[in-house]
Amino acid sequence: MRALTAPTGRQLIVAAAAIGALGPFGMHTLLPALPAIAADFRAAPATIQWTISLSLVAIALGNLLVAPLSDRYGRRPVTIAGLVLFLLGSLAGYLAGGVGTLVLARCVQAFGAGAAMAVARASLSDFFGLERSASALATTATVVLLVPMLAPTLGGFTVEWLGWRHVFTAALLCGSLVTVFTLLGTRETHAADRGAGAPLRSFSSYRQLLGHRAYLGYVLYGAAMMGSVTVFITSAPYVAIEVYGVKPSTYGLLFMLPALASFSGFFFTSRMAGRLGAERMMAMGTTLTCLGGLALLAGHLAGLAHPLAVLIPGMLVCAANALSAPNSTASAIRAAPNVAGAASGLLGFTQLLVGAVATQLVAFAAHGTATPLVVAIVCLNLAAASLLIKMRTRPADFRG
Repeated sequence: MRALTAPTGRQLIVAAAAIGALGPFGMHTLLPALPAIAADFRAAPATIQWTISLSLVAIALGNLLVAPLSDRYGRRPVTIAGLVLFLLGSLAGYLAGGVGTLVLARCVQAFGAGAAMAVARASLSDFFGLERSASALATTATVVLLVPMLAPTLGGFTVEWLGWRHVFTAALLCGSLVTVFTLLGTRETHAADRGAGAPLRSFSSYRQLLGHRAYLGYVLYGAAMMGSVTVFITSAPYVAIEVYGVKPSTYGLLFMLPALASFSGFFFTSRMAGRLGAERMMAMGTTLTCLGGLALLAGHLAGLAHPLAVLIPGMLVCAANALSAPNSTASAIRAAPNVAGAASGLLGFTQLLVGAVATQLVAFAAHGTATPLVVAIVCLNLAAASLLIKMRTRPADFRG
């Protein structure tokens, strides 16, 4: 095993934030472009939505398939490989001549982003340790949340001024910068260990994790919380632009409200997670997201046909996830410290798969109404609340 050259905490946080931002950047800049892509390719909105839902599955697979390899080959080379895939997918998206090619390009782009993101998350755990990783994750997420504040606006104006293909140009430029920074500014945090077993056998870690009740409890709870945010983020543009007639650039500006709520929530978590503890932070987040879901349902039943009737309750949903996600993530990885790479990968896979399935179901059922969006968020909120209540009232059922 070769010796490690230790990076600084600041370098790792900056690198993890930049890497973690690529996936959201690729998706958030594309969301305002979906109606234009549908018109250009003369495709139904549900067909174009595959560029989002399948890319979420690709991010999930990037987490699941690649993250365990970093336990054997080291974090840094696996991260670089993921970033290269992101660049190739971005270039292919710009050149796409049809919906099928575009969906495939988005999947390659997202797979690379997901792989790099999962390994970067494990690197933070390597460096900061399990006890301090929640604060480190929240600090990283605070920076990452700048992307949803700015990317939809950038995507909206890019579509109106230059055309939807240049959304991929922006992704290619940002991905190149992140790759260069990662190459020049980071060092290995987990030495390559060829004695860890054959590559295929490294996935046997998942069998251990699937039998670990404590780990699964945190993962499923986080998946329900993340799923509600994913549904909101991916479906709100359709409701605002297609149902309520808002311009893409206007939607991008309005989306800064829930993005700011997420940013504030992650900032609060980065400062208070150590003081309040994971369970209390998750309870606060669950309460907040249920309030957001109820507000969304009430506005919908009252017939409020305005984008703010979706975006303002969405602020509560996004802020709630910011309170709970870093803590459920850190708690899940803490439950299985010996296979942190695999634990991070399976966690990301589960969260994104739930979001992808829910997103595509909403797209298929939309048909000019916000009802599927509202129903999906309320159901996911109820699932998260139920899981948290069960974990707190029956902790013996979730012991590893």
